[in-house]
Amino acid sequence: MADAADSTRPRRDAGPAKPAPTAAKPRQLPHNPDLEKVVLGTILAGGFATAMQVVREAAPHPLVFFGRDQQILYLACLTLDDQNVRPEAGEVAELLGRWPFGQLMENLRQAQLLQDDDRLDGRDRARLRELLRRDGEAADLADSALVAVGGSAAIYDLAGQASITGLKRNAELLRDYHQKRRLIRKLTTLADRAYLTTDSFGALADEANSAVLDLTRHAGVASVHSVQQVVDDTLAAIAERNANPEDALNTGIAEVDKKLIAFRPGGLYILAARPGVGKTSLALKIVEHACNRMETRGTALFFSLEVDRIDLMKKMLAAMSGVEFSRIDRGELADGAFEKVELAAKRFQEWRFDLMDVSDLTVHGLRAVVRRRILELAHEAPLRLVVIDYLGLLSASRADMSEYERVSEVTRVLKVLAKDLKIPVLALSQMSRDSEKGAGTASREPRLSDLRGSGSIEQDADAVLFIHRIQTAGDESADERGDPRIIELILAKNRFGPTGKARLEFLPKLLRFQPHLAADPGDGHNREDRRQRSNATPNEAEDVFA
Repeated sequence: MADAADSTRPRRDAGPAKPAPTAAKPRQLPHNPDLEKVVLGTILAGGFATAMQVVREAAPHPLVFFGRDQQILYLACLTLDDQNVRPEAGEVAELLGRWPFGQLMENLRQAQLLQDDDRLDGRDRARLRELLRRDGEAADLADSALVAVGGSAAIYDLAGQASITGLKRNAELLRDYHQKRRLIRKLTTLADRAYLTTDSFGALADEANSAVLDLTRHAGVASVHSVQQVVDDTLAAIAERNANPEDALNTGIAEVDKKLIAFRPGGLYILAARPGVGKTSLALKIVEHACNRMETRGTALFFSLEVDRIDLMKKMLAAMSGVEFSRIDRGELADGAFEKVELAAKRFQEWRFDLMDVSDLTVHGLRAVVRRRILELAHEAPLRLVVIDYLGLLSASRADMSEYERVSEVTRVLKVLAKDLKIPVLALSQMSRDSEKGAGTASREPRLSDLRGSGSIEQDADAVLFIHRIQTAGDESADERGDPRIIELILAKNRFGPTGKARLEFLPKLLRFQPHLAADPGDGHNREDRRQRSNATPNEAEDVFA
């Protein structure tokens, strides 16, 4: 009994009783019913000739509206507009009176499924019209969409809420609510998957980046600019460039820069070659030139997907110091070689140059890194050049994509990245084996069709550069001696200027490119003669200090 009494006696150390947990109230997706009614009412009033065109620019399909009735009414407005009929209240009521409500809802459901699968945005008017087209006989009034929305009285009621003031802004707000709803749905789906899936965090993060990228691609509203504004903006850009001619970034190779002029902010540039020809070394030479030009005014970001950062820096030290890469790699530095390497290293430490070595990176993950780095550098030297070594190692958003689909997605994302962030992107690429075919010992010149996934690369790139090794008999022994290889740098595509070529020398032991010194046909000496004479002790007639 005592135990029973104790069990009913309140405990002295017990705190206040906690309220019973209640279920969280589900939040509605963002929308504004009054805004939707005002926008629709302005169209239905029929007194504003351009109202439908203004709204249609921001709302190309009915799902931009949230309410079911508003979606139905706007679909009728789109249909009449496609028939060159102004969608005023009377016309919309007559059309909805003939539409079967069930079929209309099925069309909207199909549109929603396409949107959830990211296949609705970007469709032109003809394809949207085909998707939402009504087939079959007219409905009885009782089964019509007109009855479902409240009859003609409800439509005329809406027309009474017309307000042309701020219509463009209201339409843009409508679209903004729509984009927020799509973002919430996508991220909610990903959050649910994160609870259940065995996929890694990286895979989920890449999928989230891809989802957000797809949203932002279609988030903006196309703007029409007056020629006066375009002229003013263009003159301002010309004046800025004229005042700072040395600020432009380019390759540092004179013959190419005459035609390419500069790496344009927003441009995608492709540097392609067969393996082992020197893509990475030439890219590092371009980065060196850019860093020296930018000094403290900008930063370059290098993504190395094939070589880790230590080996990449060894390549750079070899090219800068003049010490053979093999000696640096094996640690065989004597006779002052280590001092040369240290001196080169000090020069690199003065650069604004960031490295990221990663073996498994999707193009959307790369995009996220670039955006984050821009925010981190906001108060320092801004990011002005992105280099990717190389394009073929970037993964796409889905593993089941074909090679062509993967390359197409990668180049599209890189081009959009460059354009949105106004930064030039230099991406290295492989060429197919067909590019090695030629007559005799000489390989033929590469062409744009030699690019892997050439269709999308050629379409998206602003310029394409090929490294072409001019092969001759005895090249192998020349490599062993450390003689320079003769390289042609071919500008095969140039969206803003002519194409052309430049000759360079590549020193394979130093992993360094240098200008090509062509033999003088009039002096009777070949390159080896000139090298011997330049290293020889001058005689009395040649010694200016004698």
